[in-house]
Amino acid sequence: MKVALSVSNNLVTNHFGYCDYFIVYTVEDNKVVETEIIKNPPHQKGFLPSFLHDLGVDCIITGNMGEMAVNMFDDLNIKSYRGVEGEAAEVIEQFIQGKLKAQDVICNEHQHHHS
Repeated sequence: MKVALSVSNNLVTNHFGYCDYFIVYTVEDNKVVETEIIKNPPHQKGFLPSFLHDLGVDCIITGNMGEMAVNMFDDLNIKSYRGVEGEAAEVIEQFIQGKLKAQDVICNEHQHHHS
């Protein structure tokens, strides 16, 4: 399974589209077996779900994202975990242990999410 976290300064970002990079963890048998850092390409509306799908990502963990992105991820069978905060290594461990606290929040305003 490949799990992507939207990250800036090693912290999960408020809005996945404005992260500096994605950390893509390959998880097998409840262990991280590979870690890849993927620079976030220049922001293009509707691009990232397909971009991450093409990388083989099975789920995305982020602070928040807009409804269009949520729907695109759903259409690509990529699970989105939203409302997540914290340091990347701690978040992936919580995910692996089944203790990740996520919310079904959807972002309606993008101008406040440039962190």
